[in-house]
Amino acid sequence: MLDVKFKLLPGHTSERSWLEPAPLSVIYWNVTYACNYHCTICFADAGAGLPDELSTVEALRLVDHAADCGVKDIIISGGEPFARPDLVEILARMGQRGVTARVATNGSLIDADLLKRLRDDTEVTSFQVSIDCLDPELYATLHGTEPAMLGHVLRTLRLMQQNGFHTTVSTRLAPATLPGMPGLMDRALQEGWSTLTVHVPVHTRRAEGAFAQDADSLSALEPVFEHFARLPGRWLVETYIPWAQYHPLMVRLARKIRIVHRGCRAGRDRLAVHPDGTISPCVCMDVPQARLGNVRRDDLADLFENSPLCQLLRHPLEHGLCEDCPHVLTCGGGCRAAAVALTGRFGGQDLSCPVQQMRAAVSEAAGRGQ
Repeated sequence: MLDVKFKLLPGHTSERSWLEPAPLSVIYWNVTYACNYHCTICFADAGAGLPDELSTVEALRLVDHAADCGVKDIIISGGEPFARPDLVEILARMGQRGVTARVATNGSLIDADLLKRLRDDTEVTSFQVSIDCLDPELYATLHGTEPAMLGHVLRTLRLMQQNGFHTTVSTRLAPATLPGMPGLMDRALQEGWSTLTVHVPVHTRRAEGAFAQDADSLSALEPVFEHFARLPGRWLVETYIPWAQYHPLMVRLARKIRIVHRGCRAGRDRLAVHPDGTISPCVCMDVPQARLGNVRRDDLADLFENSPLCQLLRHPLEHGLCEDCPHVLTCGGGCRAAAVALTGRFGGQDLSCPVQQMRAAVSEAAGRGQ
């Protein structure tokens, strides 16, 4: 997932090389594709649940297996995870096994009673709530719901804070959402939300109204970066984009904003599990090209260590990725989800990379000059 996190309040970060060898420690788990919203941009193409989603018994078995494999953190998403009626039971099992839970949600199905159960019976530490904007009409259009739901979700965020949960909000980058991001950032500062996360949509599923996959998303966000730099209270920016540190804007902004580039850990310390048990390296890639196996029959640790796709992610040069680029050992060969969206191949070229785009422009100009 291509993210930029504007962190308003001090918390955790790490500046260690994200390409360093690491054990499997994190699972992204889309627990269902059922959702009461129908967002125009959706990494999972959610709406109706799959007919063969993991049963409660299978889901609890997955939690136990992940814990046995050394997983310490499971990030729960969907669809809308709270559309799954046994979610609290699953989260409680995670706590019993010493696995931290973080939940990404639209917030619409959460009330005070549910938050109390989560506080008392689980080890959920934080929520990331998809807001996208502060305009009720635009919110309704983007999420496929009623305008009044925005007010409900904003009240839910306050309830989360009152119950002691770490709260962040997210927005998906699109021409419709970009103008409102500075105001959303101001609201985050006012309300005490710790982070505003901007998701750059990957075009492997629904991406209606998003910028093109190879658009210069970081340059589009320049007004948002500049607004963050002017805030009276802020901490730092984290990018989860493999090539971000080589973007000219990031180089310039680093003079006035602390920027930490955390790259992409897909297949490097984490895997994704989809509702029917399918395993892939990345939560944005529930596509045939990226399927490693299925938790119903396969071992997570074995797939992480030995699958060809994870090997490609950890050793890009050995598989011919960006072999003529001097940055490949620190970039890792770009975003594989973007490569799938642009070329149809897991091992294709990430043409959204600014270094590749600049090299292609230079080569084209040289060709015209001959």
